[in-house]
Amino acid sequence: MINSLTFFLLILDFLLSLVFLLPLKDYRAYRAFPYMTLALVSLNTLIHVLVNYVLPLGEDAWSEGGLMWQAMLVPADILSGEGLGALSMITSAFLHADWSHLIGNMFVLWFFGRKLEDVLGPAKFGLFYLACVLVSGTGSVLGRTALPLTRGVIPGLGASGAIMGVVAAYLFLYSQQRILTLILFGIIPVPLRMPAWVFILYTVARDILSGQLEQEFQEIGYLYSFVDSFAHLGGVIAGLVCVYFFLPRELMYYRHGHDAAP
Repeated sequence: MINSLTFFLLILDFLLSLVFLLPLKDYRAYRAFPYMTLALVSLNTLIHVLVNYVLPLGEDAWSEGGLMWQAMLVPADILSGEGLGALSMITSAFLHADWSHLIGNMFVLWFFGRKLEDVLGPAKFGLFYLACVLVSGTGSVLGRTALPLTRGVIPGLGASGAIMGVVAAYLFLYSQQRILTLILFGIIPVPLRMPAWVFILYTVARDILSGQLEQEFQEIGYLYSFVDSFAHLGGVIAGLVCVYFFLPRELMYYRHGHDAAP
Protein backbone atom coordinates (compact mmCIF):
# COMPACT_ATOMS: atom_id res chain seq x y z
CA MET A 1 0.00 0.00 0.00
CA ILE A 2 1.43 3.38 -1.02
CA ASN A 3 1.40 5.97 1.76
CA SER A 4 0.78 9.69 1.25
CA LEU A 5 4.49 10.63 1.28
CA THR A 6 5.32 8.02 -1.35
CA PHE A 7 2.42 9.22 -3.47
CA PHE A 8 3.68 12.80 -3.24
CA LEU A 9 7.21 11.73 -4.23
CA LEU A 10 5.76 9.70 -7.10
CA ILE A 11 3.87 12.74 -8.43
CA LEU A 12 6.96 14.92 -8.03
CA ASP A 13 9.11 12.42 -9.90
CA PHE A 14 6.51 12.24 -12.66
CA LEU A 15 6.43 16.02 -13.02
CA LEU A 16 10.23 16.18 -13.18
CA SER A 17 10.22 13.45 -15.81
CA LEU A 18 8.18 15.72 -18.09
CA VAL A 19 11.12 18.13 -18.24
CA PHE A 20 14.19 17.18 -20.27
CA LEU A 21 17.32 19.34 -20.16
CA LEU A 22 19.71 19.22 -23.10
CA PRO A 23 22.91 21.27 -22.60
CA LEU A 24 23.93 22.99 -25.83
CA LYS A 25 26.71 25.42 -24.99
CA ASP A 26 28.54 27.03 -22.13
CA TYR A 27 30.61 30.14 -22.48
CA ARG A 28 34.07 29.00 -21.50
CA ALA A 29 36.88 28.74 -24.01
CA TYR A 30 39.31 25.91 -23.45
CA ARG A 31 43.03 26.09 -24.14
CA ALA A 32 43.90 22.61 -25.34
CA PHE A 33 42.20 19.89 -27.36
CA PRO A 34 40.47 17.35 -25.03
CA TYR A 35 42.39 14.24 -26.09
CA MET A 36 41.44 12.13 -23.07
CA THR A 37 37.76 13.00 -23.33
CA LEU A 38 37.80 12.09 -27.01
CA ALA A 39 39.64 8.85 -26.16
CA LEU A 40 37.01 7.88 -23.58
CA VAL A 41 34.16 8.63 -25.97
CA SER A 42 35.90 6.67 -28.74
CA LEU A 43 36.66 3.72 -26.47
CA ASN A 44 33.07 3.48 -25.25
CA THR A 45 31.82 3.63 -28.84
CA LEU A 46 34.33 1.07 -30.09
CA ILE A 47 33.47 -1.39 -27.32
CA HIS A 48 29.75 -0.98 -28.06
CA VAL A 49 30.31 -1.75 -31.75
CA LEU A 50 32.58 -4.72 -31.03
CA VAL A 51 30.29 -6.27 -28.44
CA ASN A 52 27.08 -5.85 -30.41
CA TYR A 53 28.15 -6.17 -34.05
CA VAL A 54 31.60 -7.69 -34.45
CA LEU A 55 32.37 -10.32 -31.81
CA PRO A 56 30.36 -13.57 -32.13
CA LEU A 57 29.19 -13.57 -28.53
CA GLY A 58 25.67 -14.94 -28.89
CA GLU A 59 22.71 -14.40 -26.57
CA ASP A 60 24.10 -16.81 -23.96
CA ALA A 61 26.90 -14.35 -23.24
CA TRP A 62 24.32 -11.95 -21.75
CA SER A 63 22.57 -14.65 -19.71
CA GLU A 64 23.36 -15.20 -16.05
CA GLY A 65 26.90 -16.53 -15.69
CA GLY A 66 27.83 -15.68 -19.30
CA LEU A 67 30.82 -13.60 -20.35
CA MET A 68 28.99 -10.29 -20.68
CA TRP A 69 26.96 -10.95 -17.54
CA GLN A 70 30.24 -11.17 -15.64
CA ALA A 71 31.43 -7.94 -17.25
CA MET A 72 28.33 -6.11 -16.00
CA LEU A 73 28.08 -4.82 -12.42
CA VAL A 74 26.11 -7.31 -10.34
CA PRO A 75 26.41 -6.14 -6.71
CA ALA A 76 25.50 -9.51 -5.21
CA ASP A 77 28.19 -11.23 -7.29
CA ILE A 78 30.82 -8.69 -6.26
CA LEU A 79 30.08 -9.22 -2.57
CA SER A 80 30.15 -13.01 -2.97
CA GLY A 81 33.39 -12.91 -5.00
CA GLU A 82 31.86 -14.37 -8.15
CA GLY A 83 32.55 -13.42 -11.75
CA LEU A 84 35.09 -10.64 -12.24
CA GLY A 85 34.56 -9.31 -8.74
CA ALA A 86 35.36 -5.63 -8.23
CA LEU A 87 36.89 -5.49 -11.72
CA SER A 88 33.35 -5.52 -13.09
CA MET A 89 32.95 -1.97 -11.73
CA ILE A 90 35.37 -0.92 -14.48
CA THR A 91 34.24 -3.21 -17.29
CA SER A 92 30.55 -2.36 -16.78
CA ALA A 93 31.33 1.36 -17.13
CA PHE A 94 32.29 0.76 -20.78
CA LEU A 95 29.17 -1.22 -21.70
CA HIS A 96 25.85 0.27 -22.82
CA ALA A 97 22.42 -1.21 -23.38
CA ASP A 98 21.75 0.39 -26.78
CA TRP A 99 22.65 3.33 -29.02
CA SER A 100 20.41 5.81 -27.21
CA HIS A 101 22.04 4.88 -23.90
CA LEU A 102 25.51 5.28 -25.39
CA ILE A 103 24.84 8.52 -27.29
CA GLY A 104 23.18 10.18 -24.30
CA ASN A 105 26.08 9.34 -22.00
CA MET A 106 28.77 10.28 -24.48
CA PHE A 107 27.13 13.60 -25.26
CA VAL A 108 27.16 14.60 -21.59
CA LEU A 109 30.72 13.31 -21.15
CA TRP A 110 31.92 15.36 -24.14
CA PHE A 111 30.06 18.48 -23.04
CA PHE A 112 31.35 18.58 -19.45
CA GLY A 113 34.48 16.44 -19.69
CA ARG A 114 36.46 18.59 -22.13
CA LYS A 115 36.22 21.64 -19.84
CA LEU A 116 37.30 19.62 -16.82
CA GLU A 117 40.16 18.05 -18.77
CA ASP A 118 41.32 21.54 -19.71
CA VAL A 119 41.89 22.22 -16.01
CA LEU A 120 43.30 18.86 -14.96
CA GLY A 121 45.20 17.85 -18.08
CA PRO A 122 44.65 14.57 -19.96
CA ALA A 123 46.47 12.23 -17.55
CA LYS A 124 44.87 13.56 -14.37
CA PHE A 125 41.49 13.68 -16.03
CA GLY A 126 41.82 10.02 -17.00
CA LEU A 127 42.71 9.07 -13.41
CA PHE A 128 39.91 11.23 -12.07
CA TYR A 129 37.44 9.50 -14.39
CA LEU A 130 38.67 6.09 -13.21
CA ALA A 131 38.24 7.17 -9.57
CA CYS A 132 34.66 8.20 -10.35
CA VAL A 133 34.05 4.82 -12.00
CA LEU A 134 35.16 3.00 -8.84
CA VAL A 135 33.33 5.22 -6.35
CA SER A 136 30.10 5.22 -8.36
CA GLY A 137 30.37 1.43 -8.62
CA THR A 138 30.77 1.24 -4.85
CA GLY A 139 27.67 3.40 -4.44
CA SER A 140 25.78 1.00 -6.69
CA VAL A 141 26.90 -2.04 -4.68
CA LEU A 142 25.98 -0.49 -1.34
CA GLY A 143 22.66 0.95 -2.47
CA ARG A 144 21.35 -1.90 -4.57
CA THR A 145 22.28 -4.73 -2.19
CA ALA A 146 20.29 -2.91 0.49
CA LEU A 147 17.14 -3.03 -1.62
CA PRO A 148 14.68 -5.42 0.08
CA LEU A 149 13.37 -7.18 -3.05
CA THR A 150 16.17 -7.60 -5.58
CA ARG A 151 19.14 -7.35 -3.16
CA GLY A 152 21.62 -6.50 -5.88
CA VAL A 153 20.99 -9.39 -8.26
CA ILE A 154 20.05 -7.21 -11.26
CA PRO A 155 23.08 -6.33 -13.44
CA GLY A 156 23.95 -2.75 -14.23
CA LEU A 157 25.99 -1.19 -17.00
CA GLY A 158 26.86 2.21 -18.42
CA ALA A 159 29.16 5.16 -17.86
CA SER A 160 26.55 7.43 -16.28
CA GLY A 161 27.85 7.04 -12.71
CA ALA A 162 31.34 8.18 -13.67
CA ILE A 163 29.92 10.90 -15.90
CA MET A 164 27.94 12.27 -12.96
CA GLY A 165 31.29 12.60 -11.21
CA VAL A 166 32.54 14.72 -14.12
CA VAL A 167 29.36 16.82 -13.97
CA ALA A 168 29.74 17.33 -10.21
CA ALA A 169 33.37 18.43 -10.61
CA TYR A 170 32.24 20.90 -13.28
CA LEU A 171 29.72 22.23 -10.76
CA PHE A 172 32.47 22.72 -8.19
CA LEU A 173 34.60 24.69 -10.62
CA TYR A 174 31.97 26.61 -12.54
CA SER A 175 28.80 26.70 -10.43
CA GLN A 176 27.79 30.14 -11.70
CA GLN A 177 28.67 29.44 -15.33
CA ARG A 178 25.60 29.79 -17.52
CA ILE A 179 24.74 26.94 -19.86
CA LEU A 180 22.59 27.40 -22.93
CA THR A 181 20.06 24.63 -22.38
CA LEU A 182 17.20 23.36 -24.49
CA ILE A 183 14.40 22.69 -22.04
CA LEU A 184 11.77 20.28 -23.35
CA PHE A 185 8.39 20.47 -21.62
CA GLY A 186 6.87 17.39 -23.21
CA ILE A 187 7.27 18.35 -26.87
CA ILE A 188 7.66 22.11 -26.33
CA PRO A 189 11.32 23.25 -26.66
CA VAL A 190 12.45 26.36 -24.76
CA PRO A 191 16.09 27.55 -25.04
CA LEU A 192 17.36 29.17 -21.84
CA ARG A 193 20.69 30.20 -20.35
CA MET A 194 20.70 28.71 -16.86
CA PRO A 195 23.39 28.53 -14.16
CA ALA A 196 25.28 25.24 -14.04
CA TRP A 197 24.07 24.58 -10.49
CA VAL A 198 20.42 24.63 -11.64
CA PHE A 199 21.10 22.11 -14.40
CA ILE A 200 22.97 19.78 -12.05
CA LEU A 201 20.56 20.22 -9.13
CA TYR A 202 17.73 19.01 -11.37
CA THR A 203 19.70 15.87 -12.30
CA VAL A 204 20.67 15.06 -8.70
CA ALA A 205 17.13 15.66 -7.44
CA ARG A 206 15.78 13.13 -9.92
CA ASP A 207 18.30 10.53 -8.76
CA ILE A 208 17.50 11.09 -5.09
CA LEU A 209 13.78 10.76 -5.79
CA SER A 210 14.26 7.67 -7.93
CA GLY A 211 16.45 5.97 -5.33
CA GLN A 212 13.96 6.67 -2.55
CA LEU A 213 11.02 5.48 -4.62
CA GLU A 214 12.87 2.32 -5.65
CA GLN A 215 13.46 1.52 -1.98
CA GLU A 216 9.83 2.12 -1.03
CA PHE A 217 8.33 0.23 -3.98
CA GLN A 218 10.55 -2.79 -3.36
CA GLU A 219 9.37 -2.89 0.23
CA ILE A 220 5.86 -3.59 -1.08
CA GLY A 221 7.10 -6.05 -3.71
CA TYR A 222 7.42 -3.95 -6.88
CA LEU A 223 10.22 -2.62 -9.06
CA TYR A 224 10.05 1.11 -9.70
CA SER A 225 12.96 1.67 -12.08
CA PHE A 226 15.97 -0.07 -13.58
CA VAL A 227 17.98 3.18 -13.55
CA ASP A 228 20.89 2.84 -11.14
CA SER A 229 20.36 6.04 -9.17
CA PHE A 230 22.78 4.86 -6.49
CA ALA A 231 25.63 4.78 -9.02
CA HIS A 232 24.70 8.30 -10.11
CA LEU A 233 24.71 9.59 -6.55
CA GLY A 234 27.99 7.80 -5.85
CA GLY A 235 29.43 9.51 -8.91
CA VAL A 236 28.32 12.93 -7.63
CA ILE A 237 30.05 12.30 -4.31
CA ALA A 238 33.15 11.08 -6.14
CA GLY A 239 33.27 14.16 -8.33
CA LEU A 240 32.96 16.63 -5.48
CA VAL A 241 35.51 14.85 -3.29
CA CYS A 242 38.07 13.45 -5.74
CA VAL A 243 38.46 16.66 -7.71
CA TYR A 244 40.36 18.10 -4.72
CA PHE A 245 43.10 15.50 -5.20
CA PHE A 246 43.58 16.19 -8.90
CA LEU A 247 43.35 19.96 -9.19
CA PRO A 248 46.55 21.88 -9.96
CA ARG A 249 47.71 24.91 -8.03
CA GLU A 250 45.63 27.20 -10.26
CA LEU A 251 42.55 25.96 -8.35
CA MET A 252 41.34 29.37 -7.22
CA TYR A 253 41.85 30.85 -10.67
CA TYR A 254 39.48 28.36 -12.22
CA ARG A 255 37.20 28.13 -9.18
CA HIS A 256 36.28 31.78 -9.51
CA GLY A 257 36.10 31.64 -13.29
CA HIS A 258 38.30 34.60 -14.22
CA ASP A 259 38.37 33.49 -17.83
CA ALA A 260 34.60 33.11 -18.14
CA ALA A 261 32.67 35.20 -20.55
CA PRO A 262 30.21 37.64 -18.92
